[in-house]
Amino acid sequence: MTETPRPWWRLRLDGLALRVATFLTIALLPLGLIALWQTREYQRETERRAELSLLAVTEQGAAGVAQLIERARGAGESLAVVADLLDDPDTCSDYLGRLVAGSGPYNFVGFVPASGPVTCSSSEGPVDLGGLIGLGGPPRVHVQVHPGGLVSGEDVLIIAVPVGGEAAPQGYLAFSVSRERAAGPPPAAAGLRPQVLLTFDVEGEVLTVQPRDLDGQALMGLLAQGRSLAQEASDSSRVYEAIDAEGEDRVYTVAPLVPDVAYAMAVWSPQQAGQGIGPASSPLLFPLLMWATSLLVAFWAIHRLVIRRVARLGVRMRRFGRDRSLDDRPPGYGTPHELREIEDAFRQMATAILHDEARMENAFRERGVLLREVHHRVKNNLQLISSIISMQIRRMPEARVRAILRRLQDRVLTLASIYRSLYTSPDMGDVNAAPVLRAIVEQELRGAEGRVEATLDIEDIVLDPDKVVPLAFLTAEAVSNALVRAAAAEGRPSLSIALHRDGERATLRIANSVDGTPAAEEPPRGLGQHLIQAFAAQVGGPARSEVRDGLYRLSVTFPIDSAAEHETAEA
Repeated sequence: MTETPRPWWRLRLDGLALRVATFLTIALLPLGLIALWQTREYQRETERRAELSLLAVTEQGAAGVAQLIERARGAGESLAVVADLLDDPDTCSDYLGRLVAGSGPYNFVGFVPASGPVTCSSSEGPVDLGGLIGLGGPPRVHVQVHPGGLVSGEDVLIIAVPVGGEAAPQGYLAFSVSRERAAGPPPAAAGLRPQVLLTFDVEGEVLTVQPRDLDGQALMGLLAQGRSLAQEASDSSRVYEAIDAEGEDRVYTVAPLVPDVAYAMAVWSPQQAGQGIGPASSPLLFPLLMWATSLLVAFWAIHRLVIRRVARLGVRMRRFGRDRSLDDRPPGYGTPHELREIEDAFRQMATAILHDEARMENAFRERGVLLREVHHRVKNNLQLISSIISMQIRRMPEARVRAILRRLQDRVLTLASIYRSLYTSPDMGDVNAAPVLRAIVEQELRGAEGRVEATLDIEDIVLDPDKVVPLAFLTAEAVSNALVRAAAAEGRPSLSIALHRDGERATLRIANSVDGTPAAEEPPRGLGQHLIQAFAAQVGGPARSEVRDGLYRLSVTFPIDSAAEHETAEA
């Protein structure tokens, strides 16, 4: 199965990418705070400049009204210088007529005395303006709207200027100008053209409105909720946001044209004023974009230059550890020098491991050949010794000596069987005890010449040679003793040999029939029994014997080591 690197979008909490992102965030925090402060200052400066631009457009749009008031105030001051003209109605009227003819915007000028009718004006005949101007109030410059006009029949603005000082004026010089002409043209720049531009006096009376076709109800709907125009009269310019009478967000700019006389107000939509609420207006946007871009670039660089290449190197290492396959392709183009050194070191290490394993395999193979040859020669030597003993047996006239030599020969053949099993085993290490024990039992049974009925039930159990040798000697001694003691009340004697495994332990059981005489039921004594106990101690378990139900039973239970058990499980 081919192993592929981890996908780039599957991040680990303990991975390099998230750690770099965390440290990069900490490193960018001071820069982010500085950028946040700078962005906020830039936004404030931008808002301040936008407010100044809006105020400038507002003042520029209402500059005509301010100029009319200032010119009227200047004319009133000049008339106060020549106060003698006021005593001569004809001369005064002639002077005011020339003033109207040369002024341009004014269509009527008249002097309203503190008491008495108007006898000095630019029009013929007397005109009553006292009630219109409201001379009963404090002396100041008045600006009022007069529907129907004084002479022209159209709506006009009446500008009344005190003559002779505002403390104790001789009267008022009243100027009449068309309201439409006073409003002036709309601002030329369409992008900075307010929705409504109006002028009003200190008492909140509307003087001029742009656009001119806007009716009073629509105008009231655009003004701020809960605020009257009289409350907007202030000597300082300001810009604020509020909700109009219809519930829409608006931006309002208020600028004084002539302090305590006339003021200008413009109504803007948030988009026109540049104060719309959105992501672009947030001071956090630029620092967040800078942080996100930095993380994206850093993650892309780390993933492309480090993580992806380290993941591929990890795949190669795991593949090498699994099946010893080594990719000989050189590092890809653009691999950093440090990673190339790591890959070269891994390739050198893997090559050295392959060479070492090859040498170890050759050494193990040579060791196996040598061990097999040693075991084979030992087996041959033991068989040669057995042959020599056999020759000595044939030459010995005494039966007792021949029996002793035959017992010695049996032990030598037992050793030869063990060494034959060692050099025929695949790894020449652990030995399957079953064929060794079968060979020993068959060898012992050949000496019995068929007088005993034997039963073998030997399970395949792999043991190390240190256990097989004493177990083989124990079996040989026990079978030899059983053949000597085997007897039966009727028929042939029986002999059973069994070897079974129970978990991590194994049990050897040898039973032979007895004839039931008191001598047969006595426990055996002698050298053979001592040898059996000694061999049982070497395999790791005591030997237990008993006579029951006409059988003499010998059992030895011993542990199986883990290596042998592992081999048996695999077999």
